[in-house]
Amino acid sequence: MFAKLGALGRRGALMTAGVAAVLLAPMVAWPAASAGTAEQELPTGPVADQMIELLKLQPGGVQVSDNALAWEDGATVVVWPSPGEEAAPAGLGENVRADVVESLDSALLAEQSGSGQGFSAMGSYTSCPSSYYCFYTSSNYDGTRYQFSSTCTGSASSWGFNNQTSSWANRSGSKKIIYAYDYNGGPLLWHEPHPSQNSYVGSSDNNRMSYWRCSHTQ
Repeated sequence: MFAKLGALGRRGALMTAGVAAVLLAPMVAWPAASAGTAEQELPTGPVADQMIELLKLQPGGVQVSDNALAWEDGATVVVWPSPGEEAAPAGLGENVRADVVESLDSALLAEQSGSGQGFSAMGSYTSCPSSYYCFYTSSNYDGTRYQFSSTCTGSASSWGFNNQTSSWANRSGSKKIIYAYDYNGGPLLWHEPHPSQNSYVGSSDNNRMSYWRCSHTQ
C-alpha cells in the first residue's frame, strides 16, 4: 500500500511540474528585435495597407517614407500617391525615415530623400529619378511609381501592378533598353530606348503589360 502511495506521489509531482512548465512558458521573454530586423516591422502611415499587400508579394522591403518602400538598398523603389492625390510625390515622399535611409548607406536613396528638388511630382517624366526606369499606373506619369535600377527582367504581377501600366520613363544609368510584353513569351507592346519616355502607351497597349526584359546599349 505504501509503495502505491509513493508511486502516486511521484506521479502527482511530475504532473504538477508539467502543468507549471506549461503555465510559465508564455512568460518567457523573446529576444528583442535587433536593428537588422527593422525591415520586418509593419509599415505605418496613410498607405500602410498597400505596402503590407506588396510586402506579401515581395518580402524584404523597407519603409523609407510614408509613401515609399525600398528593396536591395534602393535598387527597387515603389512610391504611392498620398490619399486624395493623383500622382506619387517627388523623391521618396512625406516623412522620410532618415535614420533608415542613412543605415542603408545607399547613394540612390540619399539622392531622393531631400526636399524633392530636381523632381517633378506630377505630369513630367522627371518624377522618375535618374539611374532608374519607371512604370506608372496612370497616364501623364501619375499613379503609383515603380522604379527599377538593377533589375533587367520582371513580372508585373510579382510587384502588384499586373496589367496596370499606362506611362513610363527610361532614365536608367546603365543605358538599358526596356521591352514590355503582354506576357512572358507574348507579343511586344513597346520598347523604351535610353533615354526616352511616354506619357501614355496608347489605348491598344494600356493596362496590358505583364512582363518586361532589357538589353544594353553599346
